[in-house]
Amino acid sequence: MEERIKKDEPASTRRPNRIIGLIKEMWPAYLIEIIVIILGISITLALEEWRDHSKERHLEQIYLKNLLTDIQLDLQSLKYTTASTQNLLDHGNEILTYLKDPVNKPLSASQLNTDIRTILARPDFVSNDATFSDLKSSGNLQLLRDIQLKNELFAYYNQAQNIKDIQNAEQQATITLSGSYFLKQFPLADVGPEQQSAADAPKSIEFSNNVLLRVTTRQELLDLYVRADSLATRIKNELPPST
Repeated sequence: MEERIKKDEPASTRRPNRIIGLIKEMWPAYLIEIIVIILGISITLALEEWRDHSKERHLEQIYLKNLLTDIQLDLQSLKYTTASTQNLLDHGNEILTYLKDPVNKPLSASQLNTDIRTILARPDFVSNDATFSDLKSSGNLQLLRDIQLKNELFAYYNQAQNIKDIQNAEQQATITLSGSYFLKQFPLADVGPEQQSAADAPKSIEFSNNVLLRVTTRQELLDLYVRADSLATRIKNELPPST
């Protein structure tokens, strides 16, 4: 009887039953296949992420190495500029001391001319910022994982830009004010042996103001050089040593 009923069932009813039966029989295989696919995709994505991170870490090390090179060059430049500026200040202060007390602090004409030639010098600091500029322009700053290092780099290169601006202003003042004045008032060549004193040096307010201008501006720059040197040294110590 049952066999007859099954034979009498329409084909549309038997087909779903066969599909359900196949699913019941094959579901373990389907499940394994799905798991294998998901696992394969997960492994592929993990490998891609690992490769990307590996490339980023390699690129970060290149940037850190180049930053260290730039900072080391800056420290050398700062050392020279600081020493030259201190020498300029010593000569400028020698003139100012003479102007305040010419009797007790005598100054020969030859030494005065030497002092004036020295205070007209312009030892400038030029920062090597190629690596940091590339980090900003390329959008690769996010490669640097050390937040404190990034903040110090911004502070340092802002300081370097500030120094550059003041140096440019000083250049204009030297050219248009002090330089023009001293060229008219003093021979920049060595004076002859017959000139033994600086008693004929101008005692005008213009003379003392020009000397004071050079000393004041250079003192401001010296303070900036010292702070930049301190910050650059700190950054250098935080960067991985070059191998």
